[in-house]
Amino acid sequence: MTVILAAASITCYAKDVALVVAKNSKLTTLQSSSLAKAFKALPAKLESGGDVVIVVKALNAPEAQVFASKVLGQSHEVLNDAVAKRSVIVVGSDAEVIRIVASTPNAIGIIDVYSITGAVSVAKVDGKLPLEPGYLLHYN
Repeated sequence: MTVILAAASITCYAKDVALVVAKNSKLTTLQSSSLAKAFKALPAKLESGGDVVIVVKALNAPEAQVFASKVLGQSHEVLNDAVAKRSVIVVGSDAEVIRIVASTPNAIGIIDVYSITGAVSVAKVDGKLPLEPGYLLHYN
């Protein structure tokens, strides 16, 4: 009897999610606890009282999943309710996320860190930027 074993090479990449805001936004540093609190009741509201909207490329995208689990402490299905209450906007690409965030006050975009452009600013999460050790929105 001959046994043939085949090995597949699977490459896994660690990724970081960036939360981006408009260049003129006051939301330069975000606390994960404040974001979680904002989404306890919909529509989501910041501590300052203003509405906040999250812009994602897909609810089941890894970026949305890591945001829902690590910031909101829930599965990404919770974002479905937020879409219905207009606290989450779903678009087709990171480029569209950036376009909407750049022109929408109090919008926070969730994108792959390698999609960042000069049209938006990267917000710190709990005092850290993507790629810094201890950054909350890191996933494998």
